[in-house]
Amino acid sequence: MRNQRQGTRGNKRTTTAQKRYRSGGTDTSSFTLTKHDVSVASGPLQKDWQAFVAKPDDATAEAVAKALEKLSPRLALASVQSIAETLAERPALERSAMSRLIASRLSGDAARGFLKASAAVRLTRPATETPKTPEKPEEQPAPQHEDLLHGLDLLPPKTLGGLPAKTSHGRDRQQIEALDLASDKITADLAGFEQRTDEVRDISAMGHLTEALQLINSLGGTAGYSEQRRADLASKVKGTTQEHLVEQIGFRAAKTQRTDKSGLSPQNQLAASYWRTNFRDNLGDLLQRLQKNGKPGPGDLLVNSPRVLRKLEMMVGPEVVAGLTIEPLAGTSGISVLSGTGNHPSIDWNSILQELGATPSAYQLYELMDAGKAPPPTDYTVDTRADLAELITSGPFSRLQEIARGKSELAPVCAMIEHLVLGLTDELGPSRYDALTANALNSLSWLLGIVVQNERNPSVAMRAVDLMMDELGIVVAVAKNYTRTDYQDTMRQVLLERAPGIAPLVDKEQVQLNSHLMTSGMDALGTALSIALSSRDHDQVKRPTADIDYFETGLLLSKLKKGQVVRPRNDVLVAALNPSTPFDAPSADKLVADVREELKTRKKGDPPFALILDTTIEVAPRSPDGRTQLDVVLDGLKDAVAAGTLEVFCCKSFQKYASFGTGKVAAGDLTLLSKKGNLASASARAETLLQDRALDLARGDELQFVVHMFKHGHRDELALIRSAAGNAEFVDGFCWPINGEDRKQGSTYVDGIPLLLRAPIKADDLFKKLVTIDQRDSFSFLRTSYVGGIPGPYGADKPEEKWYVRINTGHEPKQAMVENFYAFGHLESDTLPGEKRSDGKVDLDRLDIAMVRKHLKALDLAQGDPDIARYRNSIRASYCAFAAQNLRPKTKALPELRDFFATPAPDVTIETQRYLAGELLSLAVMPGTILDRPLLAALARAAVLLPAWEFEPIAEKLNGKLKQADKSPEAMKLRAIVDRALEQPAPLVL
Repeated sequence: MRNQRQGTRGNKRTTTAQKRYRSGGTDTSSFTLTKHDVSVASGPLQKDWQAFVAKPDDATAEAVAKALEKLSPRLALASVQSIAETLAERPALERSAMSRLIASRLSGDAARGFLKASAAVRLTRPATETPKTPEKPEEQPAPQHEDLLHGLDLLPPKTLGGLPAKTSHGRDRQQIEALDLASDKITADLAGFEQRTDEVRDISAMGHLTEALQLINSLGGTAGYSEQRRADLASKVKGTTQEHLVEQIGFRAAKTQRTDKSGLSPQNQLAASYWRTNFRDNLGDLLQRLQKNGKPGPGDLLVNSPRVLRKLEMMVGPEVVAGLTIEPLAGTSGISVLSGTGNHPSIDWNSILQELGATPSAYQLYELMDAGKAPPPTDYTVDTRADLAELITSGPFSRLQEIARGKSELAPVCAMIEHLVLGLTDELGPSRYDALTANALNSLSWLLGIVVQNERNPSVAMRAVDLMMDELGIVVAVAKNYTRTDYQDTMRQVLLERAPGIAPLVDKEQVQLNSHLMTSGMDALGTALSIALSSRDHDQVKRPTADIDYFETGLLLSKLKKGQVVRPRNDVLVAALNPSTPFDAPSADKLVADVREELKTRKKGDPPFALILDTTIEVAPRSPDGRTQLDVVLDGLKDAVAAGTLEVFCCKSFQKYASFGTGKVAAGDLTLLSKKGNLASASARAETLLQDRALDLARGDELQFVVHMFKHGHRDELALIRSAAGNAEFVDGFCWPINGEDRKQGSTYVDGIPLLLRAPIKADDLFKKLVTIDQRDSFSFLRTSYVGGIPGPYGADKPEEKWYVRINTGHEPKQAMVENFYAFGHLESDTLPGEKRSDGKVDLDRLDIAMVRKHLKALDLAQGDPDIARYRNSIRASYCAFAAQNLRPKTKALPELRDFFATPAPDVTIETQRYLAGELLSLAVMPGTILDRPLLAALARAAVLLPAWEFEPIAEKLNGKLKQADKSPEAMKLRAIVDRALEQPAPLVL
């Protein structure tokens, strides 16, 4: 019976490091002065600093703070920097506790200076301080389960092979393993794990992880982490302006279309799978709480701004627009009620408003619910700056930085978290005496521990990272340090870094650059098009190349191209830097040449030519000169912009990789570049500013998170794209190769983008059976997903050939890519392992076991391919998984699953091993299955892989069948595992 949820924790907590100091667990006599200590102690702080070093506690920290107050501001800031550098050289346990003590006693500029100095010194630590990685030992057979504990199965073995239950540092082995910390072997080698953890500087991390374990194990039934967080915090913020921040936990992540797991997963019933489109399906609950003066009423539609009527003129006739009214819900701006649409039932208003990007900001809706409520009371029992100082000087954070500087799949993900957390020390820092902020930082600390201890199990780590983004969002939303000016300055900095060619003209004020926060990428596109047309009297527009337009704009652009509302000509050009339906590789050089050719036709007195450029997917530089695509475009057109003959509208969706692969932001950006002082561009500049003001996003929570992400992590956006794009190239070339000239098979365009298209027969039905792949309506998530119903190249002969599946690759290891896609890709064309791609096409909906066995036999014979040799076990796992998902009846896959577990497969990911183990055990307990000795041996190996909560119901069924089994060693081994499972309570899987 599963552990029940424990009581709610308070915001005030005593850290592991503090407990050890206060209990006398630290031998202060061993402290020695470093070179920085000498610097600190040689000045006015000498006596107080030495006392603090000898006995760090509240009193000695207070004395240091008072001594600092007596110094001049300049000398005080220099001293706190020296203190931060000194503490950075301490062992992690001492460093973290001492940093917290100092931060808790500082105030004003000294407190902010200490936080910034602590953040900076962590970033500049020399690489020589990183512990040396021991030489890789010779590969040994995985030990049998009696001598170890594994995964989330908290079942005590009969023996521990001579190892004590607790180490010299007091770490409980069962609790360590409950966090699934060693998953690279089919059974975990605890002795090896013990050695590995002892190499980490902060040995106290295990105590920290015990807290995290208690939280995870407290989640019962179907509850997820975010659901638990909302339940625990609801009463603390009820009736205050922070109530909506708690209700948003788990809401930011676009909802998966799979059944989301409990444990480490964001869950919120109001979350949408795609913000711009189907968020309206979840508005009912919010609308009831937003009623004001009878609005919105029956038939009314919520839109993002009162200026939507101007954009509607592109889609419907003036007589229709004249019969519509629009009124803001509150004040004169922001979310508004559109009335009168019911008078035109033949018009598909939802589709039109989606194409215009008029969907209201979800975060604004939440904030409106708390309008007029009282702010939360100040809580002087918490100190968030001390919490933050402790966090960024802790051992887990140090380990995070080491992973970020490594080469594992988690490196770019950890780098992102590192920069976003360190960014909290900037400006004024978090709201110091706010209980919700303290609670969020506490949760952030727990999740951080889970991330760093799951480097070898990236799926668990990335789930924790998804949840960390909610906590970061709370901290910055409460603090509200950022303004509209910060947004403009940040976006300017990012653009000029990525497109340095135009920077001199911007700096010299020859080119004016204005950035504006929009509610979505489609809002940015629709607004840019509306502005471009309105400044040309809605005269004419041109659609350049049909095969690179985003399919979401099909309705809008088709109307414009056909002249249903405006007549086509050539003074507005819509293009995409990179397509989200990747068939034809765009060329930045060709785009520049096309625009320049159009500019030659311009006459004196003509309005500036308008280039509307979707910059959502900005790939990392790949050319020898290291230039970005954006730099190629803007540098090639900068003279025309400076001359006033060209305006460039850069449109970006933040729901994609601008949210760092976490899918946490639904906003967008519109940046206009025009000639400074050019009267011909004055209308466009004014319109973008008016749209910005009408949306009124700058005062809300959304701007806080967007600015924080871009200010402190914009380089991580490109790094994450590069990482996921590498997986896309690997899937395209090794796992699922196709004939690129036959577009009916898909697209081979994977040049730097984290996407690829495939078109097997009955594609969507088959992908839905890939239970280990997430189903999302978008891309840019840390874990791999897919979305169906993607239109292919325009002009396909048959309707059914227009639809493809887009694979959105994440940051899992290459083994996971093989396990998910290799069998699918090779069976689909009956291309045997080791052979070249055939042009065949197989209906896998009628998969036969003989076909699977033919491929597995070819795999055994395949020689000479280094990738096949490297991923052989993962390829086997891929065929077994695909067979289990598609064979009917599923029992046909039993022999292959049994053979897979006949020997260890340590290089297969733990997720795939667990899936296959669950399938094998489920088939074994079916009536008629004979438990012979080979199957019993395989079942024993599979059983130790499953977490106890999943194995327990199977164990009950196995128990009955085992009564009829023989007394062989294999049967006795499995019986022992079953007996233990039925005796122990089961924790929740991560």
